[in-house]
Amino acid sequence: MLYSLAITTLLLTCADHWTTYLCLRAPVAGWQVVEANPVVDLLFRLNGLVGGLVIDSAFTVFAVCFVLYTQRFGQRMKEGFFAFLVLTTGYAVVNNFQAISELGLSPLGLRG
Repeated sequence: MLYSLAITTLLLTCADHWTTYLCLRAPVAGWQVVEANPVVDLLFRLNGLVGGLVIDSAFTVFAVCFVLYTQRFGQRMKEGFFAFLVLTTGYAVVNNFQAISELGLSPLGLRG
């Protein structure tokens, strides 16, 4: 279960970063699209969208590996941590897909 949650966390993070990129890469006429997480918004402002996503991705992979292989936390705590990440990141992905739909963007990144 632990590895399934860790892999799900990484897959949802990829989906979150892709959908965030689609929503924020260019202005959409008639909309003001912003990053809701103030820490991530600061990361984007300091490093650009792509740079911020790369840093966030690297941090996420590091954190997942650390939690998976550290002896500091028990199995249940690790599973709880990953379950929390799956729920919160899954929520972000659903929210981003709703935004993509309302903005009329392609989830594949195709420009129409």
